[in-house]
Formats: sequence, C-alpha cells, structure tokens
Amino acid sequence: MAFTTVAQVADIPAGKAKQVTVNGKTLAVFNSNGSFYAIDNECPHRGGPLAEGELSGTEVECPWHGARFNIGTGVHLCPPANRDVTAYKVQVIGQEVQVDA
Repeated sequence: MAFTTVAQVADIPAGKAKQVTVNGKTLAVFNSNGSFYAIDNECPHRGGPLAEGELSGTEVECPWHGARFNIGTGVHLCPPANRDVTAYKVQVIGQEVQVDA
C-alpha cells in the first residue's frame, strides 16, 4: 500500500475528526492534540459513524450507542461493540495528512 493524502492539517481541528474515503474504504481521521489517527469509520455494533463521535484524548465514543474505541489501535473498549475496528498508519508531510489504507 501507499500513503494517500486525505486532508490538510487545517481541515481537522484538534479534538475533531473528518470522514474520508480511501481506496473504497470509509475512514475516520482524528486530530488528538496535533497527532493524527485513522480508523474504520463504521462502528461494528450497528454501523454508527465514528467520525461524528465524541473524542476524548485517544478514545472516540460512537454517537449512536456509546461504544468506545482507541483511535491509535482500533481496539474496542466497551460494549455494545464486541470487536475492534482497523487502525491505519497516518503521516503528516508538510500540511498534508496522509493515510496508508
């Protein structure tokens, strides 16, 4: 795989996320205090959009039913989700946020 530019740094303020599509995959790209992370956007519980969830440090809470995930590893941290999501490598080159997906 190769890194693909998905956003500019200014597009994703600290504490926020942006939904992007890379190679047919819908991802949530997060800015946690200037560090960028990417995970699958769809919560495995009922498909909630994780990019719209509440971000706290490196945890995001699904806006639909409250499942939480680590945005660095994709690990699910509590029910109702019962499995992890995929985490992707992110790099920032200049002002470009790039994801390897």
